[in-house]
Amino acid sequence: MIIWDTAVYILAFVVTLPIIATLFVYAVSLNVYKHKSRAVHTAVDWTTAFYLIAVLVMFNIIFGQSFTGVMIALLLTLFTIIVVVHWKLRQEIVFRNVFTFFWRICFLLFLGLYCLLVLTGLILSF
Repeated sequence: MIIWDTAVYILAFVVTLPIIATLFVYAVSLNVYKHKSRAVHTAVDWTTAFYLIAVLVMFNIIFGQSFTGVMIALLLTLFTIIVVVHWKLRQEIVFRNVFTFFWRICFLLFLGLYCLLVLTGLILSF
């Protein structure tokens, strides 16, 4: 019974961590940089992975199966599209810029999925 309780607490922590981490990194960055847009960018860059993991965990909890392969395929497709569009627009691919853009798009995508899955989880729990 203790192992089950521990697993539930770890899953709850993983699911709630992205919001807490984003707010914490934003607050620290705002104090360090004194610039709101740089603090937002820092918070986005540092917490995207937490949203990705939380979305994978919530998909597994809500739907009862793993979507890791689908998520990897989606991310690779998105990255490929961004690289091709960047190449068509600028003729030269600067992977640092491409990856930064990709990472921030992933943040928006996974933040939206995170909010949608939290609402879905709340609706299904009642």
